[in-house]
Amino acid sequence: MIRKTHIVIAALTVSVLLNAAGIVFFVLFLQTASHLKSVKREKNNFVQNLALLKGQNKVNEILHSDQVIKSTFVSHFDGQEDSFAVLPPRSPKPEAGYDLIVYLHGMGSTFLEPFVTPESSPISKRICDSHPDIIFSSLNYRRAWSWGNDAAIADITQNIRELMQRYPVNRIILIGTSMGGCTSLTYTALAPDDVKEKIIGAVSVEGAGDLARLFHETKNTSIPNALINAFGGRPEAVPERYAKQSFLSNIEQLRGHMRFAIISATRDAIVPPSFQKELMTVLKNRNLDAHLIEVNSGHGIPPAEYYSEGLDFVLGKQPR
Repeated sequence: MIRKTHIVIAALTVSVLLNAAGIVFFVLFLQTASHLKSVKREKNNFVQNLALLKGQNKVNEILHSDQVIKSTFVSHFDGQEDSFAVLPPRSPKPEAGYDLIVYLHGMGSTFLEPFVTPESSPISKRICDSHPDIIFSSLNYRRAWSWGNDAAIADITQNIRELMQRYPVNRIILIGTSMGGCTSLTYTALAPDDVKEKIIGAVSVEGAGDLARLFHETKNTSIPNALINAFGGRPEAVPERYAKQSFLSNIEQLRGHMRFAIISATRDAIVPPSFQKELMTVLKNRNLDAHLIEVNSGHGIPPAEYYSEGLDFVLGKQPR
């Protein structure tokens, strides 16, 4: 009996030691995994910071040249100070006035985006090289995650009106990427009459017309958080705010005949291609000229020639 007791005690001791070892190994595994994630995050941050530094060097060169005019303004909406930038036209004024490009950046970016990306051929340079009689402007439209909320729409209008005072503007074209692709569409419907009467269309890159649906279908967890921040809650809590800033909810407010170039990344898990296909279907059903341009890539800023192709379509330089 004593021998059996000793055996049981020994077995329990071994079991406890194994369990303790297992716990130690498990903790070490978690610490290692956490460390690897931390290293990966630090690597990603380093790469991003390096890219930003390289981009900032280019930005400094641009903003200290005679090419770009940077403007600071105080928002009429709430007194916040912000900035936008303009590339003036290179050619004499056309008889009817200039065409004005209004570029809206993606989430987490700034008005500097089109001046430095893509690195090999920035969007602004590509467009202005091929359209020397165009005014190219890029707006901050509030925070880097505004998603076209009321403050952002108000600032866009204020900036455009200031540009219309500086230059004789004939036509306005909105161009935007990702968050900017969504907002560029929405603004064509929500712009006040004095601005809307000059808007002839938009180039929407990786955009969506239904922000509530995007909230639930995106694979990027930062987008729902940003939408909550921009609109003050989830779609279920404040559905009217999501509807107010979504293009498809406001499409009846479009004025006149506009043309839309919809650029879609075929492997996009952040704003999936189904959103761009939905836009094409709705636009076509309303007998609006719409052109789908597909880019064989994931989410991001595509090569500048796609923006130029979309712009040419909106300007009526490409067949339907």
